[in-house]
Amino acid sequence: MSKFNEMNGLTVHTADPSARAERMAAILDGLTPTQAEAAMLQGAVLVLAGAGTGKTRTLTAGVASRIALRGVPPARILAVTFTNKAAKEMADRIRGMLVGESVPSWVGTFHGLGARQLRIEPEVAALRPGFDILDADDSKRLVKRTLKAMNVSPEDAGDGSDPLKQLCNRIGKFKDNLITPDEAPARVEAMIAQAKATHGTIDPIGMRLAARIYIEYQRRLREANAADFGDLLLWPTKTMQRDEAYRRRWADRFDCILADEYQDVCYVQYAWLRLLAADHGEIFVVGDDDQSVYSFRGADITFIRRFEHDFPSSRQVRLEDNFRSTGHILAAANAVIAQDKKRLGKTLRTTKAVGEPIEVVGFHNAEGEAAGIAAEIRRRGSAGVSWDQIAVLYRSNHMSRGIEEALMRSRVPYVIVGDVGFYQRAEIKDALALLRLAARPDDFQSDEAFRRVCNTPPRGIGPKALEEIHLEAAFRGVSLLQSVETAKLPPKARVAILSFVDAIRSVGRNDTGTLADQISLLLDRTGYREMLRASRAEETEDRMENLQELVTLAGSFHNAADLLDHAALASAAPGEATEGRVQLMTLHKGKGLEFPHVFLPGWDASTFPSTYGDHDEERRLAYVALTRGMQRVSITHVEYRRGFTRPSCFIDDIPAANRVMGWLHSQSMKSPRPVGISSRAFAELDTLELLRRF
Repeated sequence: MSKFNEMNGLTVHTADPSARAERMAAILDGLTPTQAEAAMLQGAVLVLAGAGTGKTRTLTAGVASRIALRGVPPARILAVTFTNKAAKEMADRIRGMLVGESVPSWVGTFHGLGARQLRIEPEVAALRPGFDILDADDSKRLVKRTLKAMNVSPEDAGDGSDPLKQLCNRIGKFKDNLITPDEAPARVEAMIAQAKATHGTIDPIGMRLAARIYIEYQRRLREANAADFGDLLLWPTKTMQRDEAYRRRWADRFDCILADEYQDVCYVQYAWLRLLAADHGEIFVVGDDDQSVYSFRGADITFIRRFEHDFPSSRQVRLEDNFRSTGHILAAANAVIAQDKKRLGKTLRTTKAVGEPIEVVGFHNAEGEAAGIAAEIRRRGSAGVSWDQIAVLYRSNHMSRGIEEALMRSRVPYVIVGDVGFYQRAEIKDALALLRLAARPDDFQSDEAFRRVCNTPPRGIGPKALEEIHLEAAFRGVSLLQSVETAKLPPKARVAILSFVDAIRSVGRNDTGTLADQISLLLDRTGYREMLRASRAEETEDRMENLQELVTLAGSFHNAADLLDHAALASAAPGEATEGRVQLMTLHKGKGLEFPHVFLPGWDASTFPSTYGDHDEERRLAYVALTRGMQRVSITHVEYRRGFTRPSCFIDDIPAANRVMGWLHSQSMKSPRPVGISSRAFAELDTLELLRRF
């Protein structure tokens, strides 16, 4: 018979010793002594996990040990990460360790768990139950309509190539930094004053406009009973800061907080975690400051580096046994990152053989570089290397074009990974808009969906007709779809749009079929599929296949609301086809992945480190790039790329014993052995820190 005792503020399971030993063996099976030590620690724990050191296994063992060995109820554990894929992997691994036991229900992404918290108490964001979640594209459209309503031109929002995007980013940064609409004007004035005092760079006109637009944009979000991604953490976190009863209500739900990729948290995520863990101090975070490369998304490396300051009684465990890369690769990576004097510090050790040295190959220009990489990939393919074991990782998206052309000429199959997310594709967004309309045809929060698809395929609903529909809806106080029935429209357009409305309502009323059937019917009865079939565009077949994938995917959801929420929160295409193809992606997209053969083009001074990036972060990106390789890493550079240039400074940091000039197949030398390379208070951010973030 099991019994429970209170220890260190947690319920600790003291079951039969033999049963406990069996559970422990099952959970810790395959872990190194250091991983096992980390998983079993209590209190505040920072696991500093180097690249390829098994951080996910350690984190999931930490969750499982708290349930099976310490008796923490699964419902009282919160485990969070950044992507849906990582969250699913985490849940699957926990389930595999806890055979026959329930697993935590609060396992997910920051935005997913924030959305769940907000759905339970939506009033903290002035929202009603059943609110919609707008993705980035829908949010951008709402900002654009807000500008129009305020008689402001998008060009007034910024001086970049995409001022509307710049404005949306600024509003997003307000939310990431816990700045509410009513606080924004004063905070912006403080940042402008700070910039003047320190001779910093700031766009005062753009920042002031962003603060003004933010107020009206947020009002429109609430009016539509909708939240954007930023709202999902902003309002729960801000409310926990302002309302102690609310904070205690949520903090008391959980006995343990576990977070993955802690080096990538932004301020709102950092604050959310700390507020939830403030009472019990049971916070287990896994991360690596050497792999912090997302400052452009708001990630702040200082949060992982100040963990021991935030939790003075915390323990730090360093995972340094790398299971991925060979000795030469790790020696090169260690040497490059060792030049960062601010890092917490660790040295990766390989569990594999010495392997081959890093290839460093120079070319005259970008065209020669692309052709040389394609030829070497072709040569390795002929030698038996599978195409999908090869990846080409570049600093900027524009570098893919020349490599693509060279691979095509060499008849090497390839895929660009992460170009456009599945749920961001136009046909998928259109299909989901139809589904939203069918599910809630008379709700105001379906108006955005109506605007998106009312004239796709064309039904004569141009700007003037849409304006008439808007006026009628405002006069009657009904949704846009409802207003169509009485709006004064041209006869031809009226017939077409009423037929559209009838199709939407008819499918929505039919509850006999599955969600997949409903989507399929909507695509047929609204003429959407026929529009695609009649199109002669090259991408028509792909678009049809995407819609079929959505229909298939819908079969795993119980209702429209679940699918729409999933689509809004999803970050990648399901089943992206990479099998049998060389994978091309940016260095940032490659983070978290591994490949037997990695090509790193563009390691010259004109490209990498980037002139617009922070040098320390660019160095960390070089470290990430090198540690993607399992067996072979090949670096290339050019003499001329939009002007004469020289090799990247990061190449010089790689010890001579760990690199070779030219392709290995042209060398007669024997690979040498690698050379080992060793290497304050939680409060509102001040205006200088905020200025750095915008």
